[in-house]
Amino acid sequence: MANRRFKVDVHTHPIPEIFRSALIDAGYLTTNTGDVFVDGFRTPNFTLESYLQERTQHGYDYSIFSITAPGVNFLKGNDRAKELARELNDQMSAWSKEHPKRLGAFGILPLPDIEASLEEIRYCLDDLRFEGIGLYTNVNGVYLGDKALDPIMAELDRSSAVAFVHPAGPPEAPRFPLMSLPVIEYTFDTTRAIGNLLFTQTRKRYPKIKMIFSHGGGALPFLAQRLALQSTLPFQGGRDYNESYAELQGYYYDTAVNIGAPQFAALKAFVGADKMLTGSDYPYMPGTAVPIAQKALEDFEGFSDEDREKIGWKNAFELFPGLKKRFPDMCS
Repeated sequence: MANRRFKVDVHTHPIPEIFRSALIDAGYLTTNTGDVFVDGFRTPNFTLESYLQERTQHGYDYSIFSITAPGVNFLKGNDRAKELARELNDQMSAWSKEHPKRLGAFGILPLPDIEASLEEIRYCLDDLRFEGIGLYTNVNGVYLGDKALDPIMAELDRSSAVAFVHPAGPPEAPRFPLMSLPVIEYTFDTTRAIGNLLFTQTRKRYPKIKMIFSHGGGALPFLAQRLALQSTLPFQGGRDYNESYAELQGYYYDTAVNIGAPQFAALKAFVGADKMLTGSDYPYMPGTAVPIAQKALEDFEGFSDEDREKIGWKNAFELFPGLKKRFPDMCS
């Protein structure tokens, strides 16, 4: 592929054996074949060797690991949550150091333990030199924007850190046969979290955090104007419409599982290519499906070649300065 574009993937998940074992120990559904299900979705098999092989096959040059939902939230901030978060961060760090030009990571926090999470933020950013910190739309029903999470937001703001926000299952959701929560509820939970950050004015108070939201922001590109308008009502904040709308446009949005022109058209109209990043959601997005998503982005006529370069890697290089040091030839 002589004309292949450089690719940075900001949404991709390892499944270390310690994570799988912790889910099983906590009672997550397992089958007689050893499959583990979270929110109705099968946890893929994972080895670093097969992961890297498929990364090469699909043309990703640099991938930033994050632990998917539920993270360690199911341990509810107990001592094991703190231990497991540290073990997972150390494992991702070891893999990244083994393959420094292929892998990075967003750190995982042992929420809802605030003090332990603050310690882990400093460890991940200062000691492990991760690209940023992974957050979830909600932690056992406590959404981003809740005052209980203000110390976390304040620390990330102080560091001007990148926060990658992955959806989680809501505290309650209707159950449909054969439909896992990620199909619909994960996208709407992203929308809920962004809305809560807006209406609580949490984002306004912590503007220096560079936040990435998954799956194109869920339903936000369609609902952003509605949210901004509602925020102007006196009993819902009385904010300026343009200020609210600009706040929603200030986030980054990844392309994970965006596989059609309507999704890309909405994102283009909402934020344009400057605020988009490539995400694959591999291996939860099976390797056989990754090329389908890649082709959808390539085939969308609304993006120019320059736009695709921004989405593919240039925006990531601006967001993560360490990439410029790893790949100096890309900056010349």
